Amino acid sequence: MTPTRTIQSFIDAKKENRSPSAEVWNSLKGFRKWDEPELIGLRNASGYYPDIYFEAGMDETITKLLAKFQERVVPHKF
Repeated sequence: MTPTRTIQSFIDAKKENRSPSAEVWNSLKGFRKWDEPELIGLRNASGYYPDIYFEAGMDETITKLLAKFQERVVPHKF
């Protein structure tokens, strides 16, 4: 399951007052391997559904991962 689909499935389940599937939870556990847009999407989803953060300190971990992406951005001059 793709990270984008994982987040969307979690949101859909919560909107329908269902518990997210095991597949969604398993995919969420791999968030440390996700790319920058998916991590931003995960953080945005947590604003509406805070229980998407299933472990303590998950927001801090995402912040650190996003900082690593920012370190790789090379400024350029025209």
